[in-house]
Amino acid sequence: MKNIILNSDDISNKIRRIAFEIIENNIDQKNLYMIGLLPNGKYISEEINKIIRLNSDINTEIIYFEMDKKELSLKKDHEDFNFKILKDQIVVFIDDVMNTGSTLIYAINQILPFKPKEVQIGVLIERNFNNFPVLANYKGLQLSTSKNEHVKVEIGKSPKVIII
Repeated sequence: MKNIILNSDDISNKIRRIAFEIIENNIDQKNLYMIGLLPNGKYISEEINKIIRLNSDINTEIIYFEMDKKELSLKKDHEDFNFKILKDQIVVFIDDVMNTGSTLIYAINQILPFKPKEVQIGVLIERNFNNFPVLANYKGLQLSTSKNEHVKVEIGKSPKVIII
């Protein structure tokens, strides 16, 4: 059985709110680096980026990470990106659903050697099953679901969040 939790308009409103919270918390920053976790973190980070650029003077850059969720490592090599520029910068990870926190903790681990000033996390949906001490700074919706239920974010012509 599928239950639609958020429709397209709801998702847009949540993303907009997350973007404005990021602006408010980083208003004194000149630069902000966002890391969108593929696949859905790409869409969400791009939408957040549009709102930040329209409503602030913060320069933003988006990087995309594709994580191997079984191996908990990066799938793609990012030779074309100079990670050294993250030193003393604010980095915001963007993902669709934070379930156990494992994907995010391993993604964050990829940039820690480059000594960012601060790491922030933004997620569309936060569930309450964290296995790691990872909390989202920005969340669209916090859901209390059973471990047997699966939260799926569908991006396309009619984006929606469903529980299966």
